[in-house]
Amino acid sequence: MIQEISGANHPIIKKIASLKEKKYRERYGEFLVEGAMSVLWALDSHYEVRVVIMSTDFVLPDSFTGKLDDQTVYRVPPHLFAKMADTKTPQGILCTCALPSAEALPKEGLYIYCDRVRDPGNVGSIIRSADAMGFCGVLLSPESVDPFNPKLVRSTMGSLFHVDIYTDVDYDALCTLQKQGFSFAVSALTDNSIPSTEWSAEKNTIVSVGNEAQGVSSETLSLADVVVKIPMAGSAESLNVAAAAAILMYEAGMKNRK
Repeated sequence: MIQEISGANHPIIKKIASLKEKKYRERYGEFLVEGAMSVLWALDSHYEVRVVIMSTDFVLPDSFTGKLDDQTVYRVPPHLFAKMADTKTPQGILCTCALPSAEALPKEGLYIYCDRVRDPGNVGSIIRSADAMGFCGVLLSPESVDPFNPKLVRSTMGSLFHVDIYTDVDYDALCTLQKQGFSFAVSALTDNSIPSTEWSAEKNTIVSVGNEAQGVSSETLSLADVVVKIPMAGSAESLNVAAAAAILMYEAGMKNRK
């Protein structure tokens, strides 16, 4: 059943609008998902969808048939929808999902570790690439951007719902993972760096990439079983962290599938 909301002071309007800020996402235990395809991916995922909001001028596509039967759905005028949306030209549908419970550390597989990567677009691209390259999940340091930032969620193009996300993974957690048998491949330029084309990732590997300006921390580098660099033929001295991560995940993923 679809319920109508017409007043700007309705608590649902205020609550969803507040989810653009991390402190309110943490307070309510929810995050914002915006756009028709993203909402569909959320509905088809293991995430708990709390509420769906549609603008009165939004025409529900056939792809939603049957998917909203068990959901709490509200319809609001376009000007109220705009208050909740994070985009300047919203598509007319959004939902909120429950933040996932803290996951136990992974036991096996390929993972990418983002060490103090703070740009939402970069982390969103890394999550999308991890999904494309067959990685099991993404680990984020405590200083990295919140993966449930609305811009970041949109930039993953649904991949947020397909790979495991681990937040607040600190040095002690990395040490635990290494003791459990994970190999650490760290992206950095050092005297010991080897070209990524000569590197063969083990089955249980964590690929580490660092801050956009400073690279990986000394703590992360100290855990390296191998330090890798990406050979470049042109004049560029470095790559964007999302581009570098995609290349390294491709190298690791392809070699593990042979």
